[in-house]
Amino acid sequence: MITWKNKPLIPDHNINADGEMIELGIEIHQIIELLENGKEVSQRKKGIIEKWCHRGQIIYIVAIEDYDDYWLIRHVGKIRATKEKLKLMRGEQDA
Repeated sequence: MITWKNKPLIPDHNINADGEMIELGIEIHQIIELLENGKEVSQRKKGIIEKWCHRGQIIYIVAIEDYDDYWLIRHVGKIRATKEKLKLMRGEQDA
């Protein structure tokens, strides 16, 4: 079983997170890499972690939810890396 921070990492089959992973060609090991290297761009509700990771012209997004015994992968996606999105990742605010 693949773990992150000492808890199993499980795709949410009910909301098709596993299908998103297949569609994007991302495996569970890459999810861990995105969680380790990604940045939290916005604050989510308690227990939800969303990380963004910039790779070339793409930003990959992973959202997981913390359950007591495991992490549930809620969403895996990608967006185009625009100047605005990259500023957001760096924490820069428009004046």
